[in-house]
Amino acid sequence: MKPRAVLVCRVNDGTPRFPFLPVEIKKQAISFPVFKRSRGQIIATFEPDKVIGFYCRYPDDGRRRVEPLGKDPIAAYSQYLQIEQDFSRKQLGLLPVNKPRVPKVSKSSRNIRNCAAEFKAEMVTRRLRPRTIESYSASIENFLASYLKGSIDEVDRKDILRFLDWMRQNLDKRKFGQQSNTYRNRLKDVTVFFNRFGVKMPLAKKEWPKATKRNPDKYRLETINRMLDVADEDEKDLIQFFLSTGFRDEEAAYCKYSDFNFHDGSINVHDKPEFDWSVKDHEQRSQDIVLRSKFLKRMRARRTRHKAADGLIFPNAAGKPNMHLIRIVQRVAKRAGITERIGLHKFRRSFGTMVAKHYGLQQARIWLGHSDISTTQKYLAAEELTTEQSRKAVNAMFSGVGD
Repeated sequence: MKPRAVLVCRVNDGTPRFPFLPVEIKKQAISFPVFKRSRGQIIATFEPDKVIGFYCRYPDDGRRRVEPLGKDPIAAYSQYLQIEQDFSRKQLGLLPVNKPRVPKVSKSSRNIRNCAAEFKAEMVTRRLRPRTIESYSASIENFLASYLKGSIDEVDRKDILRFLDWMRQNLDKRKFGQQSNTYRNRLKDVTVFFNRFGVKMPLAKKEWPKATKRNPDKYRLETINRMLDVADEDEKDLIQFFLSTGFRDEEAAYCKYSDFNFHDGSINVHDKPEFDWSVKDHEQRSQDIVLRSKFLKRMRARRTRHKAADGLIFPNAAGKPNMHLIRIVQRVAKRAGITERIGLHKFRRSFGTMVAKHYGLQQARIWLGHSDISTTQKYLAAEELTTEQSRKAVNAMFSGVGD
């Protein structure tokens, strides 16, 4: 098939993907609505208000190039014709005659909802993690729900204070943790959104809701053993996996048996291109995590039991990465009568604390996959003493004091 320049648009279809769709041209103009088809059948239509922007796609020196053309259909079509003309001339060995220009949009006309749609589309293009996209999208939508103006350049201090009031009235109360942390996280996300469009957050951080700094939380060994006592073999596999590797929940979801080095008794994190997933910050652990023999034996037994070869260790019913592993642990904790907050990250802190205690802080940093040791320090929980141990320690401390 002869290569050509194609006019497409990106639409807001209510999902975080913002798909590209082909654009039809009729009577020398872009035709609406834009159609989304599946197997030749129209499954959705999109009017101009759902279009995020127009683009021209064409091959360039062996690579596919995507040229943004803006949101205005008339200007976009005009630019497309210029690109197509130059592309056709290049195919014939001729020099281009046009220099495509994207019309500048004045600051005063930057509609905040258009900016939000563009920001979300860029996150998808940059292939950020689904959870990251979801978090930013939720924060931005929350802000838009409280914002009474049209342009992003009109945001002022009163708008942020109104946003805070809106969050206090509308966001669900946290069962665990501090509500102030929720508000601060939303403000951080919105700040990143503002920065992308050159707008400074008008509310200083010192005026943001304050949260009491708490010590890092981890599981007591007693709690872990209570869960293991009531867990079945598959549930034990999951609990022991998190405790033995210190993996992030997403790393565990995408982990395969091929990530193990059963010969050397170790494990590391690797990209999974078949799932379009990559290691956080594109950095696997600089050193493989050494594993205990009993855990390696358990993982071998699991692979045999599930006839899994080198596939996913914890797949969902469809054979895809299970992004709800927390629910398995929560069910086990409920059966064990545990009422404390259950989180997968607590296993990571438990792992880091044990490694730091036996091998030092630097080793904990390496196996947790942190680039900065100060991050590791924030993860570590102080080793707790049982009530009886505390009592004995206090008695010994005051042993020289008379009655």
